[in-house]
Amino acid sequence: MTEIEIGGRKVPLSYTAYEMIEIQKQIGCTAFQLKDAVFGLRLENEDDPKSLQMDVIKDPERLEKLGALIAILGNAGLEAQGQEPDLTPKWVLRNMKPALIMTYAAYALGEIILGNTMEAKREENGPVDEGLEEEQAKKQPGN
Repeated sequence: MTEIEIGGRKVPLSYTAYEMIEIQKQIGCTAFQLKDAVFGLRLENEDDPKSLQMDVIKDPERLEKLGALIAILGNAGLEAQGQEPDLTPKWVLRNMKPALIMTYAAYALGEIILGNTMEAKREENGPVDEGLEEEQAKKQPGN
């Protein structure tokens, strides 16, 4: 879970399937469409992956959607930590420092990416059943 500070308040960001639904309802796009609808991600030079640009700051509609996205992710994080999920897009935007908009956007994008890759990592490592491991260890010769 990523944590950002907005308006002097620490706001944890969390992205799960529930937030994916809220994004579709409130922002009007899928999580995979966020790169265009909110972040305005584009390559300035198709041959150079380092030329990636984010145009969120240039478009008032994208800024409004960023405020909604951070409110959705922030409310999920607050709720996960047992706090009141009381963020609104207006509060988020009113308390964002304009000079940090790109930073807020990068953290929100990072949380979306993390949320979309976490399950694959879990499956790779797999859950550990300690009881089963103990039983298997007892069956091994020399134990």
